[in-house]
Amino acid sequence: MGGLVGVAGVAGVALFLSGGMAPTVKEGTFLQVEIDASMEDAPGGGGLVFDPADFPLLLTDVTSEIRRAAEDERIKGLYLEVNSIGVGWAGATELHDAIAAFSASGKPCYAWSDALDNKAYYVASACKEIYVSPSGLLLVNGFAVTTEYYAGAMEKLGVSANFEHVGDFKSAVEPYQLTEPSTAASEAMDLMLEGLYTELVAGIAAGRSVPVETVTAWIDDPPITPAAALARGMITGMKYRDQVADELAGEERTELDDYREEASPFASGKRIAVVHADGAIVSGDSGTPLFGGSMVGDRSIIEILDELREDEEVAAVVLRVNSPGGSGLASDNIWRALVRLKEAGKPLVVSMGDYAASGGYYIAAPGDWIVAEPNTLTGSIGVFGGKMNLGGLYEKVGITTHTWQRGQMSNIFSPIADFSEPERAKFREFLTSFYEVFLSRVGEGRKMDREAVHAVAQGRVWTGAQAKERGLVDELGGLDVALRKAEELAELGDDVEVLFERFPHRKTFIEQLSEDLAESELPIEAQIPAVRKAWSRLETLDRVLADGGVAALMPLTVEVR
Repeated sequence: MGGLVGVAGVAGVALFLSGGMAPTVKEGTFLQVEIDASMEDAPGGGGLVFDPADFPLLLTDVTSEIRRAAEDERIKGLYLEVNSIGVGWAGATELHDAIAAFSASGKPCYAWSDALDNKAYYVASACKEIYVSPSGLLLVNGFAVTTEYYAGAMEKLGVSANFEHVGDFKSAVEPYQLTEPSTAASEAMDLMLEGLYTELVAGIAAGRSVPVETVTAWIDDPPITPAAALARGMITGMKYRDQVADELAGEERTELDDYREEASPFASGKRIAVVHADGAIVSGDSGTPLFGGSMVGDRSIIEILDELREDEEVAAVVLRVNSPGGSGLASDNIWRALVRLKEAGKPLVVSMGDYAASGGYYIAAPGDWIVAEPNTLTGSIGVFGGKMNLGGLYEKVGITTHTWQRGQMSNIFSPIADFSEPERAKFREFLTSFYEVFLSRVGEGRKMDREAVHAVAQGRVWTGAQAKERGLVDELGGLDVALRKAEELAELGDDVEVLFERFPHRKTFIEQLSEDLAESELPIEAQIPAVRKAWSRLETLDRVLADGGVAALMPLTVEVR
């Protein structure tokens, strides 16, 4: 199994690309790191990437290299260009902490940007020196979250929402049923936002060496121009990009891609596998659409976990979860594969990214040790489901329907009728049953009884710091912390070489396309959906006419669903 491979080093944990040798880094070199929106958390497909060298940077590759550079005697300092932050708040914390670790080494750290918002400034604040373009922009003004409620609009359209949820705080369906947040939803949002805000203020205060009251004052009355920010101590100075790069960092600079060490593809030793569960959890195969996004397919991830379970060279597994959840069935199937992995004697450590909520927490629950960032959004232990009744809308636009049925509840999920009371009770019975399963999975993994889990469940979302206080998380930190814990649990000893490998492996556009085509028996021309349907009809016609007779076929396809 090829892919991203790494070797444990003195500076911590690093994950590197296999093959080739690293360029020579000269003494007195500044490591140059550019952070932009293309940075990703997981090694999914490459989208429209054709060359592996063009894959977007992975968050944990950036952080591991910064930490390594802090102890590399050849590296004199860090030059950081912050354009925008493509990851969420947990990812931003992982970046902030790595930069702070570099600054703590005593080496100079310069951050430069044209514009800094909340997240970008939070990351840059871990550097002792922050510079902004003289005509740049700062807007560090705190958080505001707005939720739209559609019940009023749906009533005008003649649409009614038929949803049930188990857990007082499982509020995902509220926007379709209410015109304002419920008391429980408002309480949960306030607590979660307070947790995120507290971490933002504390992180900036620590980086800028000022009291939290000073940071709060900056946010409540934000200086919006670089000159105002400089006057109030938010930044070190106003300089253009070339001035910071050339005057401060100097000419000896090594870009991150060139600095990354590359382990030999022939290296041997025990391995710790990093399995990424990135995106919504669904049944079937994982998907990485060509134009972005990702899905965690239970079939795909179970295949990876089964291979790792049977691989004797794999000493432990770190499950990197960055998922808001999804299918309950798919989550349970993945849970089972993780339990089997543990039964085979493989330690399982969970590293939470920006999200590990609902189904994302479900698959985290069996971990021997759970690590989250303070700003990770997790928990949401609850379930919901239902349907939309479009009957009123049909009437408004002149659509009429007629339904034939056998069985009193055969029409339970009809899109043109509300649940009857017996149907609603039956559906709620299913949701309640699954919620109890969810509680039992968490209780088993966290060694908590049912009531203790229920008290912190009911669909409530927690930050990582809040989850740790409630026993849902063991430790705060990033992937580097999780990897060190996996090494410890594997009990490999100091004399054993440890390699780290990511799954799934990244694929270029051509590799994705070739793999998709290989799974079908149809010719390449027939893989385009519209062509595929036409090809199928031609094949049918060819078979019909093969005996030299006439065709007795309808001119269109009728499908009974």
